[in-house]
Amino acid sequence: MTDDPRFGPPPWHPEGNPQPDGNRQPQGNWHPEGLPPSAMQPVPPPHDDPAPVDIETARHLWIAVIGLGVASMLVGLWSIWSDRATFVDALMTDLTAQDPSLALSPETADTVLTVAMGFALLFAAAITALVWLTVRKMRAGRPWARSVLTGIGVVVVVTTLPSLFGLGGVSGAVAVVTTILGILQAVAAAGAVYLMHRRESTAFFARRRG
Repeated sequence: MTDDPRFGPPPWHPEGNPQPDGNRQPQGNWHPEGLPPSAMQPVPPPHDDPAPVDIETARHLWIAVIGLGVASMLVGLWSIWSDRATFVDALMTDLTAQDPSLALSPETADTVLTVAMGFALLFAAAITALVWLTVRKMRAGRPWARSVLTGIGVVVVVTTLPSLFGLGGVSGAVAVVTTILGILQAVAAAGAVYLMHRRESTAFFARRRG
């Protein structure tokens, strides 16, 4: 059966129901991309995964570890600078004992000691910045950061054990202060390592890894 042009297209024909504005639109629940409007729901934004309390506490303990390390370093450098004449004499004596041709004048030895202290300060600042960056990555859920901090914590604890057992034999105010700071630093590092490896913390790192 063909359409009779005298009577126009039948009602079921696509051209049988023109729109008022002249544009013909298919009827029904239709969408240009093939999906009904009801199916095109906005995707909700992903929820932020908050860090557990243990991770936050570990972060604060690592900040304490960094602060105690900086304090111990500054106390040691201050003790050298305040009594640098003694250290200059010791440097000159050691160099002369090793090789007489390496003998230095007091002015040169003092300059060498000052430069060495400056390099030590810069090196310590760089290490502090790297540890602080690693702590931030640990707080963000990076497993590699937890591994690095775990290694640092183990080293701090192991190197502090002799000082812990030999505290009674330490003499001098500076030595006592640095020893106490080192022990506090080891305790904070051990606590941070323990908190980073608790069950909730491990689950947090596993979620962030995925």
